[in-house]
Amino acid sequence: MQEPPTHQPRTAGRFAPLDGLRGIAITMVFWYHVIIPKLPLGHRHLLGWLRAGTNLTWSGVDLFFVLSGFLIGGILIDNRDSPNLTRVFYARRATRILPLYYVTLALIWFVLIPHLPGAYSILPGWVYALFLSNVAVGLAQSWDWISLSLTWSLAVEEQFYLSAPWVIRAVRPERIPWLAAGIALAAELFRVLAVMFLPSRHQFILIVDTPFRMDTLALGILAAWVVRSARGAPFRSWLGRNWKACMAAGAVLFLGLDALMPTDGSPVLAVAGYGFLAAFYALVVLVVFEVRPAGLSRLLGSAWLSSVGRYSYFMYLWHATISVAVFWVLAKPDFVLDSAYGAAVALVAFAATWGAAWVSWRWFEGPVVRWGHKLSYR
Repeated sequence: MQEPPTHQPRTAGRFAPLDGLRGIAITMVFWYHVIIPKLPLGHRHLLGWLRAGTNLTWSGVDLFFVLSGFLIGGILIDNRDSPNLTRVFYARRATRILPLYYVTLALIWFVLIPHLPGAYSILPGWVYALFLSNVAVGLAQSWDWISLSLTWSLAVEEQFYLSAPWVIRAVRPERIPWLAAGIALAAELFRVLAVMFLPSRHQFILIVDTPFRMDTLALGILAAWVVRSARGAPFRSWLGRNWKACMAAGAVLFLGLDALMPTDGSPVLAVAGYGFLAAFYALVVLVVFEVRPAGLSRLLGSAWLSSVGRYSYFMYLWHATISVAVFWVLAKPDFVLDSAYGAAVALVAFAATWGAAWVSWRWFEGPVVRWGHKLSYR
């Protein structure tokens, strides 16, 4: 059976509220890595409650994964019949990801690790150069220095990029939702089996290895199909009528999961948490892109938040390193964020990361990306 005529997405260009979602995602990651460790512990202090109540901000990475599945999946679905699909796709991804990534690795390896107190690596450099850090830290059962460890999510995305164009081209459009749902269910099954049969000391792989985290990317692709396919019209119509109830229910479940304070790779996350987060963030993306509530669109499309999202790649790679430098200059390394001055230092760290990202985009990343986009799928 042939796929019905394709539904045209409501935008063919850059959509500022999706950049705003990226801005939310990187702000969540920044909060988890930079702010939470500086907040006081315990429930006797209001900030201790804030620390406990934002335990799930690490899932900004999951939101990044869903957005990648949605945006990259959409590009591949739109251009699946192009004879230039793989060549142009890989060239564009290479110009976006590789230059900044390898410059960052070189600076970390040859400048920061030899000269920055506390900088180290437990894994060889080739692991990071080949985008295998997620596999390596999973086998090591330990995080590396944070500025290197956070590359695990980039490894997951690169592994996705390697296979995605071939898969999308090989699968008929009407089969894409079945494929995406099957991949999401497979990830859930893999996590459950790992909890059942792997010793707890080996369950670190649940956090970082692609087979256990691929449901986020798959549901992003499913969302991209929904907004493009005529077969997705009933769901789009239903979502338009019920998005408030869906978002409210998702927010309640999100807060309930946060209240459980699950640790990375724990059974709670493996059995229910990771799957819920993938589905919830896919719902958020669909609401933002398809329903477009006026107030939410204005917030996410604001110049400040969308610019943070636009520069989120640099901010992700460098937020930990720049924040450590700011803390070293403006405060003691072990300071506690329990004062107005501490809040100001944290804001300076975020602003410094954003400012460095702006410079990188203006003079380095942007020109390279524009050069890559001269290649056309058509």
